[in-house]
Amino acid sequence: MTSSYNKKNKTWLLLLANIAALFTISAATSQQSLPIILRIRKPDGSMGKIQVVDQETTTLSSILSIFLPDDYNTDDTDGSSIKCSISDKEIEDSNQPVSSFNLKNGSLITIAAPPLKKSKRDETTNKIASPSIRFTEIDPFPHLAKSSHSAAVRRSRALSRLPSRRSMSYSDIADLHSYMHVMEPQPEGPIKRIYMCSIGAQRFKDNCTIMPTKKQLKATKGKAEAQIRNRCAVLFGTVNKERVDQSINTKGRTSLSTPLYEMKMCQVVKVHAVWEPNQGGSENAYDLRCFLEGGEEYKRAVEIAKSLGMRVVGWMFSYSDDRVNVEDDKKGAGGEDGLPVFARDIIHGAKGQIRNMELIGRDEGLKYVTLALDAKTGATEAFQLSDVTVQMVAEGVLTLSDKEAERGNVRRFVTTQESIIVDNKETKELDTVLCLVNTALLSHQGRFSGSSGVTSVKKGGGLSAKKKKAFLEKIDAGDDSGLVEELCDFGALLALDKSMNNKDMERICNLVNKFSKGQRKSLEVDKSLKLIIQSIVSS
Repeated sequence: MTSSYNKKNKTWLLLLANIAALFTISAATSQQSLPIILRIRKPDGSMGKIQVVDQETTTLSSILSIFLPDDYNTDDTDGSSIKCSISDKEIEDSNQPVSSFNLKNGSLITIAAPPLKKSKRDETTNKIASPSIRFTEIDPFPHLAKSSHSAAVRRSRALSRLPSRRSMSYSDIADLHSYMHVMEPQPEGPIKRIYMCSIGAQRFKDNCTIMPTKKQLKATKGKAEAQIRNRCAVLFGTVNKERVDQSINTKGRTSLSTPLYEMKMCQVVKVHAVWEPNQGGSENAYDLRCFLEGGEEYKRAVEIAKSLGMRVVGWMFSYSDDRVNVEDDKKGAGGEDGLPVFARDIIHGAKGQIRNMELIGRDEGLKYVTLALDAKTGATEAFQLSDVTVQMVAEGVLTLSDKEAERGNVRRFVTTQESIIVDNKETKELDTVLCLVNTALLSHQGRFSGSSGVTSVKKGGGLSAKKKKAFLEKIDAGDDSGLVEELCDFGALLALDKSMNNKDMERICNLVNKFSKGQRKSLEVDKSLKLIIQSIVSS
């Protein structure tokens, strides 16, 4: 009886074990067949979610590829496999089906971050090869930085093709809009007013005009006309604070008047010197390579300006076409309300501001102005660039090809590389008027602009005959104060610097600084400096 009872118990136990194994296998297979939601941590640290319906045929790499950025480098991996980790366990081969990894609903998969591809640059011209590549890796305005909108669109379209998602939702569309720059008129910039040196502006206009020679006049019987050659210049000056309301000094004040220290203050730019580097230029466009490439001549000019208490505060350019009065609005000139600054000028001005922000910091470098001068009439207008415009140029969203930049005939409207939002509409056509901030322009005489009506420097950078004669007359007469006054010319200082060592130039800059601040009575010029200047001028 006992043996038969034991046999029956063993039989029942075997049956129960087989039934339990069958239930386990069916549960596992049913769990693998059910859809699960996976959490994906992207290489940049952001999170994403995706629903996987078929775990048997869907590979892990096909899922992870949806969340990869455009600049993700898979050259170091084997084939199309993507390196990732699941619960701190590294996965070498992600080409296997999802079912082989025993994933559960809510499992976290982390995509490894390989080194990004370096942007390709043309070493011969020191220019970016592709217009879609960023101009600089530094964001001038980090709070306005945007990721690539086109990359976000590709990711959203790939997600919409999954079996579980048939179309894009409103939240997806709103998320795409967050990748686009919003172009709106900026009411004001960091600078309230600009005091432009009248002597430097007149000298700049005169240098844009090439008068006919005697031979040309004789050959044409006096009918030869002056030619226009557009140029650009760097503005050196200071950034100061002054009261917003400047009329209070002319009004009578009483005990009930508002104290001066409670008046609202603003920042202004005072241009004290206009420097024109060696450049070519033509009637169609100016030559800005000498400015953007930042050669030794530019660096030395910045050093001398710094020793005189100045810094780069902006740039100016000339134009000779009737871009303001063009009536044909179809060409993109803007009609009678057009502005003298077009897309090419805006991009060059933004690049100059970006480089200025890299050199002296974001807070001070953004105080940068753009001046446009009509080479025919001398009319000058001042602008600042909006923060969004400078950020778009840094990211490569707003750029021009090399051919367009050289032609110089780019009009008011420009096509951007990425979609932007204008008037709540997605577009790639930008009206450059939205990039400008109107700024008040006043006139004054710069401290280092030299004498009015005297051309101190030739277009090649050497001293003019009149300037050399003035130096010799002051040295022969023993007039130290008059000699230093002649040296208060930034162009003349740069011309002397070519034949002078740095220590002697520092001594001259100290004398010029004292003279410009009013210390003139006790000013003496060392005899060695006089001999050096005399030898340079006489040669």
